[in-house]
Amino acid sequence: MKVFLSDLHLGDGKERDDFQFHKEFDELVRKLSGEFKKIEMILLGDIFDLIRTQKYYEYEGLPQPEVKLKVMEDILEQHIPFFETLRRFTKKKTHRLRYVIGNHDFGVALDPRLPEMILKKFGITLPPENHYREESLKIWAEHGHRYDIINNTFNSDGTPIRYCLGDKIVIEIVDKFYEKVREKQDELGIDPAIINDLDNVRPQTAIGDWLDSIDDKGRLRQIYYETITAFVVNHPGEVGNLVLDLIAGKYQPDLVKAAKQLAKQGVGKYIIFGHTHNALTKDLKKGRRHLNTGTWRKFIEPWRRFTKRVMVPSYQEGETQYYEEQVVYRYKFKTTINLSYVLFYEKGEGKVGPRLIQQKQESG
Repeated sequence: MKVFLSDLHLGDGKERDDFQFHKEFDELVRKLSGEFKKIEMILLGDIFDLIRTQKYYEYEGLPQPEVKLKVMEDILEQHIPFFETLRRFTKKKTHRLRYVIGNHDFGVALDPRLPEMILKKFGITLPPENHYREESLKIWAEHGHRYDIINNTFNSDGTPIRYCLGDKIVIEIVDKFYEKVREKQDELGIDPAIINDLDNVRPQTAIGDWLDSIDDKGRLRQIYYETITAFVVNHPGEVGNLVLDLIAGKYQPDLVKAAKQLAKQGVGKYIIFGHTHNALTKDLKKGRRHLNTGTWRKFIEPWRRFTKRVMVPSYQEGETQYYEEQVVYRYKFKTTINLSYVLFYEKGEGKVGPRLIQQKQESG
C-alpha cells in the first residue's frame, strides 16, 4: 500500500496556521497500519508552510533563511502530535516514509538545518526529494508547482529559485495586507484575525467580495487593492502584469496538461500531483490516469448572492473620506474542508491502482 498526501500546510501555530487535524491524521495512519502490513507514505509537498506567516514582518530585516529557521522551530513545537504519528509510523520495519518538496516548504531543500531540526527533535529522517517514481507500478508523483510559472522554484537549468514569484505574492501582498489591517485595527474597528482565511478563498477573484462580507464599507477591499498596486509598482513589467492576471482570474496553472505530457513521455502510467488543492481523478486515455491529492486546508467559496444598501467610499478631500449610499451585491460564503489523499493498492491488496479518498466537511 502506498499513501500520497500533500498540502497539509503545517504552520507556526500563530494566526495564519489553520492545520487542526492531528487527530484525523493519526486515525488515518493507525487505520492503514491495521489493514496493511507494508506501507509507503509519500508526503507530496507543502507539508510545512514556511511562507504563510507574519514572521517576515516580525523579524523584518532578518535574512529569509533565518526567518524560515524560526518558522520551522515553531512548526516543530506547535505540531508535536503530527511528528509523533510519523515517528510511530517509521518504527515499523515494513513502513517507509518519503518526502517530496513543494513551493511552500522549498526552504527545506535549500537549508540542511531544517531537516536536521526534525531529525534532532523527533528522530525522523526526511531528506527532501524533487519527485517520487516507482517504475514497477508505473507511478510518477511530484508536488506539481514546477508547472506553475508563478510558484515554480526551479530555473530552466535546474538550479533553485530561492525567492519565487509565488513567495513574493504571499509575503509582499497577503502577509503585508494582514500587517496593514493590524496596524489600523483600532481605526477600522476590525479584529485582523477575521481575515486570516484570505488565501483560502476560492476563486481568487472572490476575495474582494469576501472582504466586503466582513466590512460593508469597503475599507478592507480598498486596503487590499492598495497593497496589490504597491506590489505591481515595485515589480513593473512582466511580473506585475502576471500578478494582475492571476488576481483577475486570467491565469491558472494547467496541471492536467502537464500530467498528459508526462504520461506521453513515458515517465509513468499514473501521474500524481498536489499543489492546486483541487482533489481530482482524471482519465488520460490508454489506461493512464492523473490524480491530485487535494489539500487538508479550507476552501471558502461564494454561496448565495443578495442585495444590500451600504455606504461605500465616494471621494476624499484632504484627510476626509466621503461616502455615498449604494445598492450592491453581497455574498454569503461557505467553508468546505476536504481531507483528501490518494491510496495506491498493490498486488494482493485489492484491485491494483490508485484511488482518491475524500472526507468532506461543510459549514455555512
